[in-house]
Amino acid sequence: MQLKIRRSQTTSGMISKTVKFCADIRAEYMQEERACINKYGLGGDVIYDSRAAADHREMASSVGPSLRALGHLALAEMNLTITIASLQQGHHIECKDLGELLECEEAIVQACKGLKVFLEAAETFDGREIVVDLDEEPVAH
Repeated sequence: MQLKIRRSQTTSGMISKTVKFCADIRAEYMQEERACINKYGLGGDVIYDSRAAADHREMASSVGPSLRALGHLALAEMNLTITIASLQQGHHIECKDLGELLECEEAIVQACKGLKVFLEAAETFDGREIVVDLDEEPVAH
């Protein structure tokens, strides 16, 4: 698995120039990883959800079934949510705050590291016996 991150910045505004920090992020999964993702139905799993999207989902669940809840769900969809499958297609992210963009990048990197550990662990469920010596690391047989 590889993450490809291309960083850039744009400037907008005619009178007051505003800098936006950008990142194009895309994952390249190896064939075995894609097969495992498909086998366990992980493609739709969310690996990153912007704060605003998470807040809107929370508000939608707290108000119960109503038009207001539908509004919050619609707003949540307008914010950044990245799934395992969508990351393979790639995402363009723009932030006015560099710290926010760096947080986003780090969250995605950590989520992908976690996914890699999960996929590696899933491969070990093939009938092998694992011996755990409490004084050493686990050894697969």
